[in-house]
Amino acid sequence: MSHDQLYDLIVLGGGPAGVSAAIYGARAGLSVIVLEKMLIGGRLVSVDRIENYPGFPDGITGPELGLLFDKHLRRFKVKIETAQAEQVSFKGAQKKVFTTNGEINGRAAVIATGTMPKLLQVEGESDLYGRGISHCASCDAAFFRGKEVAVVGGSSAALEETLFIARFAKKVYLIHNRNAFRAVQSLQEQVFALPNVEVLWNTTVQKIEGEKRVTGLRLLQDDRERVLPVDGVFILTGRIPSSTFLRDEVALDESGYIITDEYMETSLSRVYAAGDVRRTTLRQIVTAAADGAIAATYAARSLNAAGPGEAD
Repeated sequence: MSHDQLYDLIVLGGGPAGVSAAIYGARAGLSVIVLEKMLIGGRLVSVDRIENYPGFPDGITGPELGLLFDKHLRRFKVKIETAQAEQVSFKGAQKKVFTTNGEINGRAAVIATGTMPKLLQVEGESDLYGRGISHCASCDAAFFRGKEVAVVGGSSAALEETLFIARFAKKVYLIHNRNAFRAVQSLQEQVFALPNVEVLWNTTVQKIEGEKRVTGLRLLQDDRERVLPVDGVFILTGRIPSSTFLRDEVALDESGYIITDEYMETSLSRVYAAGDVRRTTLRQIVTAAADGAIAATYAARSLNAAGPGEAD
């Protein structure tokens, strides 16, 4: 499928950063297309409840917020394409994105592809994804009320999520491949104080067992194999930026996050990055939305031959 139109702005990703960029771009008079492989809202559509996004004092579910994002884009007549970027060519004046639906061309681009969870790469993981395997405690912990679950990870983020999961689960096995956590000490103390959390040190997951749903884990603990019956497993070993498709187009840090300046511009002119995929100190819906607004604002100014920092 070919796209003959030359868009002013191509937005890669339909999460908070991408949606915000598209809205600001459209309001600045740009023709905008958003590429999203799933639903508008991105990863947040799988979040059970969001309570820290301004304007929703009673909270809002991820799917509800995603539908509002979609409605907002359509109000400004933003083109939404269900497609995934497989390769890009950004070094020329025309920005080319090669997708599952064909080639799309634009004068500027905002990369807002977010992150994806690190996988254990063990047997059973892909087959049982979504059937007892989760990467998000706030999304899925409530489904395991009164059940026994495992958490794999040892970072501060993993321990924070363990505290949340322990509010619902009858028993939590915290699996860590070392003999000590590197997490913040106060978090460690809170976890150790929970009567329903048991830490399994020097332990790795060899296989996730189950047919229709997770029924247990095959573990290697201190070089000895054991089977741990659980109803679910939260794999919280970190996230990685969805930037591999860029293939040396823009500068990345050692972890693969896109390096930007304060205007969200990457190492290439008129190529911007926003949200979780860029190198930043906080990854939240509100900060992603702010990134998108900044990126699109300066993309519009560049396209209109206005320099960064000039007044509206």
